[in-house]
Amino acid sequence: MRSHCKLRLTCTALLALAFGHALIAADPTPAASPAAPPAANEKIVPEFSRGVGPGWFDLTGKDFLNVNCWDDTWVWKEGHAFCTGRPTGVIRYKEPLTNFEFSCEWMHKKKGGNSGIFVWASPESILSLTKGKGSLPHGIEVQVLDLGYKEIYEAQFKKPGNWFTSHGDVFPVGPVKMKPFPPVAPDGQRAFPSKETTLGINNWNHYYIRAIDGEVRLWVNGEQVSGGNGISPASGFLCLESEGAPVEFKNLRLRKLPPMETKLPRDMEIPVPVIVNPANRPAVKLDGHAILGTWEYQGTYTREFLADGQCILRDKTTVIWTRKCVEKTAATVTLEGGLEHKLEGDKLKIEGRYEATRRK
Repeated sequence: MRSHCKLRLTCTALLALAFGHALIAADPTPAASPAAPPAANEKIVPEFSRGVGPGWFDLTGKDFLNVNCWDDTWVWKEGHAFCTGRPTGVIRYKEPLTNFEFSCEWMHKKKGGNSGIFVWASPESILSLTKGKGSLPHGIEVQVLDLGYKEIYEAQFKKPGNWFTSHGDVFPVGPVKMKPFPPVAPDGQRAFPSKETTLGINNWNHYYIRAIDGEVRLWVNGEQVSGGNGISPASGFLCLESEGAPVEFKNLRLRKLPPMETKLPRDMEIPVPVIVNPANRPAVKLDGHAILGTWEYQGTYTREFLADGQCILRDKTTVIWTRKCVEKTAATVTLEGGLEHKLEGDKLKIEGRYEATRRK
């Protein structure tokens, strides 16, 4: 125990000497620097958390790589990121990190908007996401949640939203271990914020995240509010999350701390997929497919599949929608929006809910 503590203090002292302030302390003394980046809320955000000092640098779209988002999910204008929220997924900083500080501003554009920043997202989970398995990585999520989320959640699910807040929750995702700082959520896994400082929709909020030696701390609009320690694993990717609603990030700043290089597991290569938004893809042709023709179900409804890959849904003679095929096998057809159709003998299973027969 004593030798472990001695080692930790030695690492902390080295970091402090290297970067001019006590990096592990809860309330460090700011280091003066002439190179102060602009920030919308400088009056309430301490200088040390705004990316001021040696070693800090700006991040732009060139610093982030796609993991499992569409090609138009994220649009960058220099250091300002605009995210549509569709689909749910992440982009990652181009290289893995161990110890670092991260500063940014974010703003939700829709009531109840959801997003997040992942710290130490595991390379294994990132690799899995690039292969189309899952939506979000394993790691420590720093929640980015609009104040209206609780109201919408309780109205939709008819139960209390007492297991989360909109003021900076920090929690592990997947098999990652973390001991949350109090106050703690009812499930014992999520660190609740000690103060409520988040601003609502269409307002810029500032996050400063410090991730060092298996410990993550979060400052929201200048106030330290939440975090946890005993985190394992304590290295991986910094990610920005898309989750269903438009959100913006700007003034993204990063400072890497020793070790300055973190390597991927041996022989691991993570691809950077280009995933075209399904709405912009041409329809998958259905020439000669067994599903071609008109199928009847629920009394008055029909779905007509055409050779050019289009499907027309009608209620009697009224057209409800027309959608294109985005994927097919010998026995299945998937339309835009993930609408699945599966042939089983002379029946067509629609979206796992309806059974249709071919019109004679």
